[in-house]
Amino acid sequence: MASLLDVAGRIFGELGYHAATTNAIAAGAKVSPATLYQFFPDKEAIANALVARYAMDLAKEERAADTQKLASASLEEAIRQVTGVVIEFHRRHPAFRTLYAEAPLSKDTAEQKRLLVQTFIDIVSKMLSTRNPKLYRQDALWSAEIVHTALIGFLPALAGRKTSDRSRMIDALNQMLARYLEPVLKPPKR
Repeated sequence: MASLLDVAGRIFGELGYHAATTNAIAAGAKVSPATLYQFFPDKEAIANALVARYAMDLAKEERAADTQKLASASLEEAIRQVTGVVIEFHRRHPAFRTLYAEAPLSKDTAEQKRLLVQTFIDIVSKMLSTRNPKLYRQDALWSAEIVHTALIGFLPALAGRKTSDRSRMIDALNQMLARYLEPVLKPPKR
């Protein structure tokens, strides 16, 4: 089953969700369509299983971020570390962005996707609150949500870029996010 999902990830990443077929996935896995259907009744089931797998893997990588290290690093370096986990994951798994945007997900898989987003927001929010203990939780969560939205908006632009262009775009993203967060982290003037 894992190897079928690996092949499906490659096919979805290359062709996109709508153009990918179960026949293409079966051919890529060197199994018959009947064998594929023993594990997955349709393309939607494959997409759901793959998104669930990606969500679990990415959430685990996000949680592995050392929040103490994030708190002691410069703001831009902390942002680079947090966004870097997501950017690198998407680079390694191009199907994730495609499925995230295009696939009609089941209610359970959509909930896993929502929890994945919440994991990222919680990590960034905690980093912000650690840097400014007087920051209201609601403001930390809002700022973290903005960081997530900007990051997700950048991901399509990064796909397929040459390494040098990609690095420049990532630098620009992290600088932009750091500049956005600087006023959030400053103590209020009295």
